[in-house]
Amino acid sequence: MNRDRLLAVSLGLTMMSTAAIAQDDPFDNRWYTGVSGGLVWPDSNRMVDNKDFHYGLNVGKFFTPAISVDFRIDRYTLNYEMPTPGISQRNILESYGLVGRYHFREGQDTRPYVLFGLGLQNHDNVFDEGRDMFASIGAGITHAYSDRWSVRVEAELRHDNDRDTFNSSSGSDDLLVSMGLNYSFGERPRAPAPVAAPEPVREPVRRPAPRPAPVPEPAPEPEMIFEFSAEVAFPLDSATLQPAAVAELNEAIELLSMHPELTRVQVGGHTCDLGDADYNRGLSQRRAQSVHDYMVENGIDDDRLSVRGFGETRPKVPNNSNSNRRENRRVELRVIERSDR
Repeated sequence: MNRDRLLAVSLGLTMMSTAAIAQDDPFDNRWYTGVSGGLVWPDSNRMVDNKDFHYGLNVGKFFTPAISVDFRIDRYTLNYEMPTPGISQRNILESYGLVGRYHFREGQDTRPYVLFGLGLQNHDNVFDEGRDMFASIGAGITHAYSDRWSVRVEAELRHDNDRDTFNSSSGSDDLLVSMGLNYSFGERPRAPAPVAAPEPVREPVRRPAPRPAPVPEPAPEPEMIFEFSAEVAFPLDSATLQPAAVAELNEAIELLSMHPELTRVQVGGHTCDLGDADYNRGLSQRRAQSVHDYMVENGIDDDRLSVRGFGETRPKVPNNSNSNRRENRRVELRVIERSDR
């Protein structure tokens, strides 16, 4: 009973910690359910003569863009090597518990991940019948091939703490390789559309209105001289410059050093439409500031640079695919003043 209570506390803490770090971004946090099946290569100390099949059911959801948690039940049956007439040679193993997965490549359809599992495993055989804790680690890859359906393939090393069946000092380590099919419920969350401000109410004109002044031509878009991909320059959801961005930043510094006639250059940060608009604006501002600081530290006069975070307000291409959204996450250098014109 103490082990059961320890497991219940562990599972509860796992759910609380993942819920606590959940964000407001409109990632796909729908509930999903699925089935899985595959092969088991049992530990040699189980005294079985072959690999066998396993199958299971799961239900879960993403609590952050990278972390998902499933409740899973599964079952597999192993046969002993030394048959005895009239005695069952089967070892039936049934488990239930939680599986946490950390996924890489946010926003992609195909995402690798690592996993950690914790739960209880029942065993029923001629030597013993009981229940023990299990823990597992593994890795896999998942692919979403529609808005609701996804598949995943994974390999998992499961440690079963059963020491009573063979009176051993340690449990058993089984290798499970499986394929699963998941179905997500409901509609995928989308970023809220901006609400248009109501038109102001105007009093009727009681006298002839003066002739309106001519509308000036809109100012031309500042000339862009450099563009940095945010996925190359920064880690996910961060404004810290990565080493991979240094070469491109140095090229921009060399360009500005060679052209002193570019007297005023805007460092502008941009994001895609995923997430809260205010948060995106702040993230783009911080990223533009990081580029500005690096260029100033490496010889560019601070008076020549200005910083502005546009957030998601100026997409380069429509935000209607993952590849377009990656293109919209960027930092641009644009000329807003020059002395030779």
